[in-house]
This record gives sequence, C-alpha cells and structure tokens, in this order.
Amino acid sequence: MGLELAAAMAMVLLSLGCSLVTYRLFLHPLSKYPGPWLAATTDWYAAFYAWRGDLHVQSRRWHERYGDIVRFGPHALSFNTHTGMNAIYGTRANVQKAGGYASMSVSRRTPNTITAVDKTLHGFKRRILTQVFSDQGLKAIEGRILANIYDFTNLLGAAKDEPRLESKGANEWGQAKNMASMCDWLAFDIISDLCYGEDFDMLHSPKLRWFPSVVRNIAQRSVMSLVQEKFFNYKIDRVFMASQYKAILAAGTWVRERAEARARLGNDIEQKDMFYTMMNTTDPKTGLAFSQKDLWLESMLLLAAGSDTTSTAMSGAFFYLAHHPDSLARLIREVRTSFAHEEEISMGAQLHSCTFLQACINETMRLVPSVSNAPPRDVQAGGILVDDEFLPQGTTLGTSIYTIQRNPRYFTAPDEFRPERWIVDPETGVNEDDIKTAKQGFCPFSIGPRSCVGWKLAWTELNVSIARTLFRYDMRLAPEATCCHGKREDCEYQFKGWMTSAVEGPWVQFRPGRAR
Repeated sequence: MGLELAAAMAMVLLSLGCSLVTYRLFLHPLSKYPGPWLAATTDWYAAFYAWRGDLHVQSRRWHERYGDIVRFGPHALSFNTHTGMNAIYGTRANVQKAGGYASMSVSRRTPNTITAVDKTLHGFKRRILTQVFSDQGLKAIEGRILANIYDFTNLLGAAKDEPRLESKGANEWGQAKNMASMCDWLAFDIISDLCYGEDFDMLHSPKLRWFPSVVRNIAQRSVMSLVQEKFFNYKIDRVFMASQYKAILAAGTWVRERAEARARLGNDIEQKDMFYTMMNTTDPKTGLAFSQKDLWLESMLLLAAGSDTTSTAMSGAFFYLAHHPDSLARLIREVRTSFAHEEEISMGAQLHSCTFLQACINETMRLVPSVSNAPPRDVQAGGILVDDEFLPQGTTLGTSIYTIQRNPRYFTAPDEFRPERWIVDPETGVNEDDIKTAKQGFCPFSIGPRSCVGWKLAWTELNVSIARTLFRYDMRLAPEATCCHGKREDCEYQFKGWMTSAVEGPWVQFRPGRAR
C-alpha cells in the first residue's frame, strides 16, 4: 500500500511538472518571446549563471542570438535597447523593484535605500542621501578623500620596506602591485573614513582586509536572490553559503557596533564626515530624519556600494591603460600639462577640463560596469508598454548594463578600449552624433529615480586617484604579469558579474615621473 501511494504521488507530481513546463513553453503570456527554452521553464537556469558570475556574458550571447528582447525566465524579459531601458527605469514607469532586493540589507525586516521596494520609503531615504552626496556635502569631506588618496599614491611607489619609490633610482621600476587589492584598500579606507570618521587602514594594515571578500559574498548572494527570489526567501542561501555566512553576520555586527560608536560621538568631531550629515539632515518633504537603525543600515550600504563599485572601475582603468601604452602616454601628457603640482589635483573645473581623463574613465566603466546585470523591475497592475510590447502585471523586466554597453548599435568595435570615442575630433572621425548615440547606451550608474545616488563621490575618487597617480608616476604592466597570456591591446579585463563585480589584477609597476 505504501509503495502504491508513493508511486501515485510521484505520478501526480510528474504530471503537474509536465503541465507546468508545457504551460510555460507554449501557453504562457511570454511564450511568444525568444530565449533559451530552459530559461522559460525555470528561474534556476539563469540563477546558475548568476552563481558562477557570468550571467552578464550569457545575457549578451542570448541577445546576439535571439534579438533585442529575450525571455530569460518564466516571467522575465530582458530588453537590449535604450528605448526599452528608458521605459523600464524611467520616472513614470509602472514598475517597482523586485522582491529579491531584500537580500541586500543586513536586516531582513528593515530595508535600506537600495532594498526599499516601497516608493514612498525609498523617496524619503533618497532625499536625505541626496543631501549627503550634494556638491556642498562632498566639498565638506574632500579633505578626508584627498588624505587617503595621498597615502595610496605614496604606497604605489614603495616596496615592502620602503616608504617611497623616490628612495630608489629615478629610472628603476618599483615592486609590482596588484591593483585590484590596492584599489580595494583605498576605496574601503575612503568610505569607512567618510562614514565613521575613522578609516579601516587597509592600505597599511592587513587586520581588516577580510572585509572586501565578505562584500563580494554578499554580492554573490544578492545577484542569486534577484534572479531567483526563492534563494533568499526560503533561506537556501544559508545552505549554499554556509561557510561564508558566519563572516557575513560578523561583518554586519561589526558595522553596527562601529555605527553605534560613531553615533555616540554625535557632532563632537574635528572634521565632518557623512555620518555627521546623515545625523543632522532631515527630509525636506516630510521633516523626518534617519533613526538609529537607519544610520546603521545606510552606513553598511555605503560601505558596500561606495567601495567595491569604485575599486572595480579604478582597477579596470589601470588595467586598460597598462595594456594600451598610447592611451597611457596621452593621458600622462594631459595630466602633467594641466597641473603644476600634485596638490592642485582636486575637485573642480580644472580636473574636469581633462577631457581624455574623462574619456578613459567613461570607456573603462563601459567595458567593466561595476553592476553588470539587469536590475530587475516587476510590472504593477495596469501593465506597461515597452518598445511597443504590452507587458502585464507580474512580468519582471530589465536591461543588462554590460550587454547594452557592448551593443554595436551604440558602440563601434564594442569590445575595444577606445577612449577617443567620447571626444569629438575630425581626425578620429568622431562627431557629436556619434557621442549622442553612445550616451544612449551608456548607463554605468543606471538611470531614473533608482540610479546610483553616490555617483558624484565615485566620479571624484576615480578622477583624483588616477590623475594624481599618473602625475607622480610612470606606469607599465609588470613583465611577469600573466594576464591574457602575454597579449596586450586585445586583452580584456575579466570579472565576476555578481551584484557588484569581482576582479583580479592587473599587476603593474611604477617609477617616478617627470621632475617636480
């Protein structure tokens, strides 16, 4: 009797499974859209690539094969057009953030600015952070940023036991540096200093260098949860990531304690930090302010979003410049002729006038977006029209940042590092229309009301760090570097496309530049 019951239940489950697959493949409202057939049957198909860190690569392949609209989940579509992207992420889009964003908060019950699905709550939090990252807010903390960058440039030219490269011969190349690690340490030191008035000191001490790996574990968990919400909702992440979960919880506790300690200081600090601004800022619309828990959650968010994303772009810039000597030489000339002293390089019009520097950063962020996958949006009641396609409530939509930024419709030779594509120049054949077209597909900080609120801070760090480094030093790819098996110009920076991108290298060397 027991075997017969088990067999009957198995048959029922098999029939239900076959019926579900048949429905999703042939009868579902999205069945008319092309894409991998396995993806049409289950979200676990895309989740597999998300876990591996190459969903962004697969997304591009799917669009190259199937066209501008790809079905990458039973209820999910990806659009690879700027019109589709604007419709999905625009201010009036009838969508909301997917539920999987809840995985990106260290509290399962209380959201931060990124994880807030409710638009009213998100608006309140964003209006406060907008004041934190305003020009006035950044000017107040510029001294802290520059102090950390000064330490960074000093260490680039130092061997293990040498304070500065200038102690060596003027033409002698220094010890090879892993720029992924160096940029990680700088970014975390800056954002921790800005958040708590005290940096992690990763540039000088290994004590807290475990923190970036925890952020990447969280990023891996987050991208899985965005693609397959069951991964987080049913706590499957605790099984898949059992070995990392203890460190994730420890990081959350550590940040909470640091936030509480900073809160106890109140306004009794010598130099303003972002925590000061968050504590003393109210929402101009509601008059409300952040609670103690808000301060903890937002500071944890800033540590992750304000560090890993910036360091990825920075190490990517060093990678492509080291592999393209002509671009590197042009950028060095621009920086060294624009400034007489390293200390002059700071926020302002003079730095912004370095057009080739801006072009190199744009091109790096195009090729190596810090967030590479499609930020998912769920269609609300009433549906939405995207690229003349009406999509009903319950559909999940998105545009892969990596994929659209390598779409040949917007970028000629999309896999090549060509900073010149961002500068109008008759000699290169680039005109205003070319740049206008490129900007249509360029979205490294996303677009719309949910775009990155801290982009000005990231842009400042990238510009000042790269400019000061190349003002002081010459740079080359280390002879022993093994990336790309010795290739140069056609070498591509490899990264894991989780919620933020995880990278390694490049290994580069520095020596003193021109006499100052």
